[in-house]
Amino acid sequence: MKIIILGIIQGLTEFLPISSSGHLVLFKTILGIKTPGVIMEVALHFGTLLSIIIYFRKRIITYLSREKLPHIIIGTIPIVLVGVLLKEKVEMMFTNPLLVLSMLFITGCILFISARGNGKKNINLKIAFLIGIAQSIALIPGISRSGSTVAIALLLGVSREDAFEFSFILAIPALLGAFFLELREIPLNGLDCFSISIGTIMAFLSGLFALWAFYKTLKKHGLRYFTYYLWFVSLSGILLLRFFRFPSL
Repeated sequence: MKIIILGIIQGLTEFLPISSSGHLVLFKTILGIKTPGVIMEVALHFGTLLSIIIYFRKRIITYLSREKLPHIIIGTIPIVLVGVLLKEKVEMMFTNPLLVLSMLFITGCILFISARGNGKKNINLKIAFLIGIAQSIALIPGISRSGSTVAIALLLGVSREDAFEFSFILAIPALLGAFFLELREIPLNGLDCFSISIGTIMAFLSGLFALWAFYKTLKKHGLRYFTYYLWFVSLSGILLLRFFRFPSL
C-alpha cells in the first residue's frame, strides 16, 4: 500500500503545478511518511519520465529539429549549472518545512499573476533561456517546476498550449539527468523487483493522468484553481507547524 501511495503522490505532484518536492517534504514531516530509498526514487522518477515520453510521443521528434533543438539545449543550461554548483545548498532546504510552505505560497502567487495569460508568441532562444531559469529555480522545494515554467512562458506571451508542451519537453533532459545520477547509487543486490514494478507503474499511470488533467484545466481555466490549492496548503501547513509538534521536527 505504501508503494502505491508513493507512486500516486510522485506522479500527481510531479506534473501538476503544485511542487512534488514540496509535497513529499510535507508528507514526511506531518504524516510521518518516510522518504523512499534510492532504488524506489529511481523507479518513481523512471515512471514519471516514461509518462512524459508516452504522452508527448508524437511531438518529441519535432524538438530534435534544427529549429527547436537549440531551444531545449539553451533551456537546460540553467538547471545543469545550478544542480552542479548549488547541489548541497539545495539539499539542505529539504530539511526546513517552513521554507517549503513559504515557497508553496510563492508558487501560488506566481501562478496567480500569470493565470489569465494566453498569448501568441513563438518560443525563441531568449524565452527558452528564461523558462530554463524558472526550471532551475524550481529546484527549491516548494517551487513547482511545471508551474513556474508554464507561468513564465505565459507571462512572456506564449500560448497555453505551447507553454504546456515546452515545459514538459524541457523536463525530459532534467529528469534523465536525475535518473542516471540516482541510478549510480543503486546497490547491486537486494532488489525488490515486485515493489519496484508497482511503484513504477503507479507513478507512470498517475503521471499520465496528471498531464491530462493539467492540460485540460490550463486550457479551459488557466492556473487559478491551482493557485487557491497552493495557498490553502501553505497557510494550513504553517498553522499546523505553529500549533502542533511532529516527531520528525
